[in-house]
Amino acid sequence: MKNVLIINQSAELYGADKALLELIENFPENYVPIVVLHQEGPLKKRLEELGIKVIKSSVIKVKRGILTPAFFLKLPFETIRSIYKIRKELKGIEISIVHSNAISVFIGAFYSLFLRKKHIWHVHEIIEHPEFLAKIYPKVVFLLSNRIIFNSNASFGQFLKMKSNVAKKSIIIHNGQKRLVEKTSEKDIKEIKRTFFKTAHEEDVVIGLVGRISRLKGQKLLLKSFRMLLAKHPNIHLVYIGSAPDGQEHYLENLMGKINEYGLSLKVTVIDFQENIWPFYDAIDIAVVPSTEPESFGLVATEAMLSTKPVVGSDIGGLTEIIIPGQTGYLFKNKDAEDLANKLELLLLHPNDRKTFGEKGQQRVSNAFSTEKYVNGIEKIYSETISGSF
Repeated sequence: MKNVLIINQSAELYGADKALLELIENFPENYVPIVVLHQEGPLKKRLEELGIKVIKSSVIKVKRGILTPAFFLKLPFETIRSIYKIRKELKGIEISIVHSNAISVFIGAFYSLFLRKKHIWHVHEIIEHPEFLAKIYPKVVFLLSNRIIFNSNASFGQFLKMKSNVAKKSIIIHNGQKRLVEKTSEKDIKEIKRTFFKTAHEEDVVIGLVGRISRLKGQKLLLKSFRMLLAKHPNIHLVYIGSAPDGQEHYLENLMGKINEYGLSLKVTVIDFQENIWPFYDAIDIAVVPSTEPESFGLVATEAMLSTKPVVGSDIGGLTEIIIPGQTGYLFKNKDAEDLANKLELLLLHPNDRKTFGEKGQQRVSNAFSTEKYVNGIEKIYSETISGSF
């Protein structure tokens, strides 16, 4: 058995975290995952329930605004402390591969460099701003990795623009998913709509956005579109499902302020992140992914499709590889609230399309973005990286 040291950027259960959990729940035979996290959270809890060894240590996470002189002064000491902590927790366990599950975490690269381990860097992000980071990241990732996995053509394309020879180390493996949870009963769906969504009428069409409350996810854009639709479609209700990242609670406060300013508190509901998300997908009628900057993949879109929901998404990034316009949903012009409203209205006016698109979406995820394809791709990369046969 070969041990894989996996470094993850958070202990939550959003995009890349869910992709990692899906991988570990179906981990390739002959490999054993050991996960490094820097905090407590639902992902850590789920991994420990699976019997996975979890090491709590600094992952040297780089994020917007952190690259100050103080950061670079502390970096050598934090790196040494983290490597020492990981080595101590491993208790002599031999590591065959280090798998960094985000380009924002650097301890995997440093651990591999200093201890001469094979390193795979898994890209789950598209960074366009600030521009200097967008230019630097591809060069650093290329230099400090043996192989690079991209979760979409979109994330690969962004790197390729900045470093033309990145292709020789790279492979595209789309995230994979399956749904094992049974469809929620009509009785329970009605209860969710009543108690969580607080819809005024059972027949209200629920438009839902699942995701972090943040600058990039398009919550305010969707609110603007929803407000446009209400004049002609009073039987609609909008639901946001998700929480703001730590330290960014002002995005939630700002969203709530806009809802109150528009007088929509009875037509719009905001609920916290839900670990068991499937019943909530079942209770919405139309899923929206209105991200204002490119999603590298768009896991919430495939989740919604697995729940037989039509998806309306921005026409940028990985969403364009998932949503087939006129078959599984619609793509709208990025940041265009009016076009988003128009695409949503098509689904409001044609309820049969909501059903047909949802069914086709479920088939598409099962065929194109299956867990089996995802895990088999990762296993192949592990094998090639260890043997040096790529």
